[in-house]
Amino acid sequence: MSEFQPYFTNDGSVGLYSEKYDDIYHSASGALTEAYEKFIYPINWDVLLMHDNIKILDICYGIGYNSKSFLNFVYENQKKLLKKKKKLKNFSKNNFLKSYNIETIHTNNKYTQNSGNYINPIYTDNIFNNLSITAIDNDEILIGLSPFIKSGVKNIKNNSEIKNKHNISKYLTEKNTKKPKIKNFLNFLILSKITQNAPNIYQNPIISTILTSAKYSPYLNSQIKGLYTSGCVTGQFNLNNLNLHNIYYRYLSNCYKNDLKRFKIRNIDFNIKINDARNAIMSDSTLYNLIFLDAFTPQKCPCLWSYDFFKELYRVLNSDGMLLTYSSSAVVRSAMQAAGFYIGYIYSKRFNKSQGTIAAKNEALINYPLSEDDLGLLNTRAGIFYRDKNLNAQNEAIIKARNFEVQNSDKISSSKYLKMRSNNEV
Repeated sequence: MSEFQPYFTNDGSVGLYSEKYDDIYHSASGALTEAYEKFIYPINWDVLLMHDNIKILDICYGIGYNSKSFLNFVYENQKKLLKKKKKLKNFSKNNFLKSYNIETIHTNNKYTQNSGNYINPIYTDNIFNNLSITAIDNDEILIGLSPFIKSGVKNIKNNSEIKNKHNISKYLTEKNTKKPKIKNFLNFLILSKITQNAPNIYQNPIISTILTSAKYSPYLNSQIKGLYTSGCVTGQFNLNNLNLHNIYYRYLSNCYKNDLKRFKIRNIDFNIKINDARNAIMSDSTLYNLIFLDAFTPQKCPCLWSYDFFKELYRVLNSDGMLLTYSSSAVVRSAMQAAGFYIGYIYSKRFNKSQGTIAAKNEALINYPLSEDDLGLLNTRAGIFYRDKNLNAQNEAIIKARNFEVQNSDKISSSKYLKMRSNNEV
């Protein structure tokens, strides 16, 4: 996978190791499980279901776990979500919105937020009428491979050379009976959308090498890969109109169509931006309901964690939208706070602890506010954020500038602050 090496994580999904950053791209204890816990479960579904038209921004899409997990969750919980939506329909929308401190005015039986977006009355059998996902990544190879990646593998045979790096091996022996799996028709759906919107991706010879290589075969979905090796993934490819002579592929096409009919989303758009996320955001005027920020760690890729980048994310987030990320570092949270966000932590039931961060324009949407200790850390040297004024600086320059600011700061160190807190001195 180009500069990435695959390995199976403990929940049977594929993780990637980056040679460039000498770091793992996904949690070794469960790549797909992590996507659910940090990007899907924390979503305020009550608020999201008040909208019929949903827009998601997936920054550093990679092999697509966050977007695919969202689609998978909606499909697997259709009855529950529709029941919740029906309950919301029967509830006074004005009272509901007031409970989240969202300013509204009445216009022709619609509720208009102060952001200018409409919340329509809910009279539909669909969970959402329209769902639009904008996937940003500067690596077209990972985007192209995303529909082909395996998940839910029960008997993991991990012979990857990197399994002994970064303590990955210890996670592969943990007991984990749950093997989450992305529905195959969703991989078909994403493959169809990619080939419609960015068909040139599959002209990339590196993708061709990976999809036909025995080395990577254990990590690839054989059914989806069959569409590539049979020559179907060329030009304007549309799974709704597959005309294949092979009965096997006709069967797959029918399964895809039947599952799609049962999917309670009327229309799904999948937009690809192969670009530096900073450039993509600066030219974007869309207001998003959800932003998934899944960039490499701030120490490796500070350009996507800077104060200036968060200001842009604040601009494109809906007034009742949510930004979710796995990072819980003070340098990230302080940048979010300075950009105008209210911030809180993501609670993991599996580990019974806080992990990750959720940010919003509306304080009422933060279910787990930061503790005094966490807030205090933002005012230490650890909370001095990265700066990228013109959103075009190199990572090395951004790190160097922050290091200089830290060294010349009169703020207390994080270690001294925590020691003083433990002694009740602050």
